[in-house]
Amino acid sequence: MSMNKAAYPRLKVFLIFLFCPAVPGFIAGIVKTFATIAHIAMNPRLIGEVAGAQLMLMPFLAPVLAVLIFLIPFLFFSAVIALTKVMKTPRACMLIALSGASLATLWVMPFILAVVREHDGAAVSDYAWEIVVLFLTSMATCWLTARLSLPETQTPRTDQGALV
Repeated sequence: MSMNKAAYPRLKVFLIFLFCPAVPGFIAGIVKTFATIAHIAMNPRLIGEVAGAQLMLMPFLAPVLAVLIFLIPFLFFSAVIALTKVMKTPRACMLIALSGASLATLWVMPFILAVVREHDGAAVSDYAWEIVVLFLTSMATCWLTARLSLPETQTPRTDQGALV
């Protein structure tokens, strides 16, 4: 008797992990919008300098920008996950979280190094807080994405009518 296994949802898993950076991008857009509004409230003379349309579009443009920034590394990351048919297990979710966070952090490091080289007196340690936040945010997002989107592991069914 053959077991009918459901096909692995490669395209779904690929697309979900490819657009994974949009989630923290959306959250960052909202945070940045409120931070800008608070900054304007503290400095009313800035009201004429900030365009309202740009401020209101920030929560929607930030996810697009995040996906574009991380498109190349997450294209490969999501392809590896989909092609290897990773199933939802606690170990797989943690491994995906750690590897996704490491990939995102390593992808941003050359940009930080370029900024540090261009400005005298700047050091990588000046960006330590941002690097830690990026790593932890990426780790949480990748773990949550894996937890919510990966298919469950197939457990062998026992025949309910069989005597044990």
